[in-house]
Amino acid sequence: MKQAVILFIGLWLLCGCSFAQSQLKNKELQEFVIDLSSANTKLKGKLLLFGQYKNDLSTLTFDRYLQLLKENESVSDKGIAEAIRKADQHLFTASKNTFSIAIYSKELNAIVYDDANSAFIDSVKPIKNGEKLPSLNEFVGK
Repeated sequence: MKQAVILFIGLWLLCGCSFAQSQLKNKELQEFVIDLSSANTKLKGKLLLFGQYKNDLSTLTFDRYLQLLKENESVSDKGIAEAIRKADQHLFTASKNTFSIAIYSKELNAIVYDDANSAFIDSVKPIKNGEKLPSLNEFVGK
């Protein structure tokens, strides 16, 4: 009986810790998504109004995007460029009036897609254990 109680308490603690860990990951993902959409919207506005990319973003590359994102980081989105750089996969596209980025991060265990046209993230897909990871092209095309 004593062993059953100890086993029950152990399982309860394990489940509680697992739940807390998933909540923490979920919060990290939510914060990342908010920071990414905000940073991209601000950067797009600045690039369209001033400097080299004024009125045409089509020549913007992923490397230059990361550099500009880093240079224009604010307190609220500090570290976003580094988080994108460290992502396991990325897909960046630019057109005349906007740019978009899709990333897969093992750390966040999710795919995130953002088009800088809106102040909101376009798509987020948490990856479940054992789930096959779709290609970013496939994910963006949906």
